[in-house]
Amino acid sequence: DTELHVTLFLPVALILMQHPRLLRAQRWVDCIQASDMCNQNTYCSSRYRVMRQCLVGKEKEAMLDHNRECQAAIEVLLDSPLYDCRCKRGMKKELQCLQNYWTIHMGLTEGGDMDDSSPYEPLAPHHDAFRLASISSGFQCPDAEKNCNPCLDAAKACNINSSCKRQRSAYIATCSKGDPNKGETCSKKRCHKALRLFLDLHFAFVGLIDIF
Repeated sequence: DTELHVTLFLPVALILMQHPRLLRAQRWVDCIQASDMCNQNTYCSSRYRVMRQCLVGKEKEAMLDHNRECQAAIEVLLDSPLYDCRCKRGMKKELQCLQNYWTIHMGLTEGGDMDDSSPYEPLAPHHDAFRLASISSGFQCPDAEKNCNPCLDAAKACNINSSCKRQRSAYIATCSKGDPNKGETCSKKRCHKALRLFLDLHFAFVGLIDIF
C-alpha cells in the first residue's frame, strides 16, 4: 500500500523536473498579511466569504463555473492582495499561510497553468528541478553506505497521520474522477492542483516541502 502511494507522489515530481518554473522577481506579501488586509476592507472581506462558500461541498466545480455570485467574487479578488500573496518556507504560521493561499487559488487558478501556481516566494530558476533530481537519485541519504528512499519515508509518515491520510484520499479521489463531457478518464489540471495542495500542506511535516 505504501509503495502504491509512492507511485502517486512521483507524477508531480516528474512534471516539475520536466517543466521547471521560470520565476520572475516580484513584490509580494505573505498570505496571512494579505488576508488581514482583505478583512479590513468590507467589500473584499465579503467577496472572500463568498469565495469560501463557493469552495465548500461536492458541487464546488459547478459553482465556480456557473454561479454568477461566485464568478463576481473571483473578479473582485483578482485585484486584491490575496491574488499575489505568497508564503515563505520556514515562516511562522507557515501552514496557516499555505491554507490561506490555497483557499483563494483553488478558485482563482481554475483552469490555469500549474507551473504558475506555487504558494512560495520566487526561487532561483531550476532550483526545484535540481533538488528533485538529487532526491530521486538518492544523493541526500543520511548514510551514504545505505540505500534510502525519501519518497517512501514520506509515504510512511503520512500513513500514521490521520490528517495527511484524509488529504491523500481527497487528491486520489480527484485524480480518479473523469470528465464525461470531455471523454477524459482523469482531469489533469484538477489532479495536478489536488496533488500540489496535498504536497504543500503535508510534506512540510516530513521536511520535504522545499522539494516541491
